[in-house]
Amino acid sequence: MSRLLILSSDTGEGHNSAAGAIAASAGKAGWDASVRKPSEEAAAGYRFLNGLYNYLLMNRPGWVRFLVRTIDTFKPNEADTCYRIVRGYIAELVRTTAPEVLLSVHPMLNHLIQRWIVEQGLAISRYTFVTDPFPPFWKGWSSPFVDRYFVLSDRAGNELVSNGVPGDRIERVRMPLRAGFEPKRSGEVRLLREEMGLGSAVILVNGGARGGGPVTDLVGTIRRAAPDCDVLVVCGFNRTLQNRLDQAGDARVRTFGFVEDIHKLVGVADLVVTKPGALSTYEALAVGSPPVLTAIGGLMPQESGLFEAARTEGFGFAVRTLEELRGVVSRGADEWRQKREAIASFYNPATLPDLIERIEPSHVRA
Repeated sequence: MSRLLILSSDTGEGHNSAAGAIAASAGKAGWDASVRKPSEEAAAGYRFLNGLYNYLLMNRPGWVRFLVRTIDTFKPNEADTCYRIVRGYIAELVRTTAPEVLLSVHPMLNHLIQRWIVEQGLAISRYTFVTDPFPPFWKGWSSPFVDRYFVLSDRAGNELVSNGVPGDRIERVRMPLRAGFEPKRSGEVRLLREEMGLGSAVILVNGGARGGGPVTDLVGTIRRAAPDCDVLVVCGFNRTLQNRLDQAGDARVRTFGFVEDIHKLVGVADLVVTKPGALSTYEALAVGSPPVLTAIGGLMPQESGLFEAARTEGFGFAVRTLEELRGVVSRGADEWRQKREAIASFYNPATLPDLIERIEPSHVRA
């Protein structure tokens, strides 16, 4: 059984969702797959940066662009000084996991470990899956030590090329998604809604794992624009947010913490309001629920391309203000559902290969 080591991080739950989906798919295909988080494991400096990123993500998402500029300037993900600090960790990681294939799903994890493998002359295939579907995105995705890249769009591939990655090392694949994210028949949706005690119109507000951004304002705007609609709110690990919404006592608003089976909530929703994270957006697209991508409270640089694509590609809505959100919600379910044809045109997983089908150990490739 071939061993696959997937590199992820807790900076944004989307990376972990992608890693988990890939690991599950790999297991079904006969791989021995494991997920590790080197940024959290290797050194205190990296843990500090991760904590700062998550704090900004929850409390000041508009400030993330300053952190991005700082990291792109000083490059702690590839600097020689950092490499010397973590070499011992890397050697132990590779020794204990003994991978035949290494796959990164995070922009900060494409240089140091791969560099060490190359310098040691080890026969380990090195792949990267770029979770950002559209540029601009982190320059850290581009590395001379990666054998092959997987991307979600031609535009993402072109951005890698402009950053120095040879075009013949890039391949387009479908988004790896966890089980349950597929179109639901109307009968399935009806049964799920009956089980959950929901009405005929449902909006999901997905605050992500951190429950970040102006979720309370989003919920209030939605309730005023669609008073007969049931609103489901994912608050993630943000207990303060969940308690605040619960204490408001609105019978039409139902809150959730961190949700493992979020595919059920997406599946019953007529509309999914979310920040423009790649995983949360593609999960909605896979189910066929039109997404409303929000830039209210700030837009992170790596999310801006997907935000604009919602408009240009027509698969969803993109709103910058609460007034724009009110306008979308007030249109009603019949108009929201008209986006489903554009969704099918923009993203059809059946036409794209599974990433797992494209990876193989070095000795096989040779």
